Amino acid sequence: MFRTKLQTWALIDRVRSAGVILLIFVVTLPPTVRADKFAGDFMSVGGGARALGMGGAFAAIANDASTVFWNPAGMSGLEKRHALFMHSERFGDFIDYNFASFVSPTKSFVSADREAAFGIALIHMGIDDIFVTRDLTFVDVDNDGIFEPADGDRLNYDPDNLKKEANNDFALMGSFALNTTYGRIGGNLKLVYTDAIAGFSATGIGVDLGYLYRDVFPRLDVGVKLQDITGTFISWSSGHNEFIAPSVKIGTAYRIDLSTLNGSLLLAADGDVFFEDRRMASQFWADRYSLDVHVGAEVTFQEKVMIRGGIDTGNPTAGAGFRVELGSVVLGFDYAYLHYKKDDEDIETFFDDTNRISVLAEF
Repeated sequence: MFRTKLQTWALIDRVRSAGVILLIFVVTLPPTVRADKFAGDFMSVGGGARALGMGGAFAAIANDASTVFWNPAGMSGLEKRHALFMHSERFGDFIDYNFASFVSPTKSFVSADREAAFGIALIHMGIDDIFVTRDLTFVDVDNDGIFEPADGDRLNYDPDNLKKEANNDFALMGSFALNTTYGRIGGNLKLVYTDAIAGFSATGIGVDLGYLYRDVFPRLDVGVKLQDITGTFISWSSGHNEFIAPSVKIGTAYRIDLSTLNGSLLLAADGDVFFEDRRMASQFWADRYSLDVHVGAEVTFQEKVMIRGGIDTGNPTAGAGFRVELGSVVLGFDYAYLHYKKDDEDIETFFDDTNRISVLAEF
């Protein structure tokens, strides 16, 4: 009884400390700094079919190579090296999306009890065959606010003769994490580069911080990711600059052992808090603050086969995976499905459902 009370007071103390940090983070966010909504949004998807099959609720799970993105603090405590690669084609084959990451424990910098680890991740999103129309001359022929090609006939040019180019976005993350008396902490330094059409390009740099506490109560984990903690500026070759405002991802995960299946049930929920006045683009909003919710579950059988499901900001997800042991190497294969809720029949053909496939190696 006495020990339980001590654990409860310790938890309250940790929650109070975390709350103070989050309050300082929110209050000190400059209200006069205007964020460019959805700037660098290609980085928000995440990586790993396992996490995405669970609706993107992974900040407190954070126990494979994809944690470089979801919560860098989760790298601390991994006992093996992890490598992961994921590919998906979003909206049919309109957008190619790739994610690759590698995590390795290390004892080179700190003592072994710190369970330090470093990681690296690369995000790539590419869109091919974009028409380049800047060489066309558009004029308001009828003075009605509608701009047409100079000959006055909007259809009097052949799209097949227009130049096509590709847009490619990249984000490179370098990460480090370790264990402390107060929980696991980690951080990302990320470099952003865009090779856009018509000769334009952009570069940016940002910082993420992560916190993870395992077994706050037995089998209950809590994670927090402070994304773009200092704000991230993206500078375009055209002279235009974009600003990515800081955001907060808060997650919790609870594991239930299922002895009859020789497996477990894992439940998780995350909340993404934004401060850039997204309004109806998020699930919940008030003033300049908004919230997106992710929930997910994973059932594991015989520690080798997994079935998953979740809700990603209102869109249902599902997935499955299995693990194969080859000597000291464990290979994992995961699949995730995202169904877009379509309220308008006119967008039915564009917002196709998304499939994601990833391969994981532990060695």
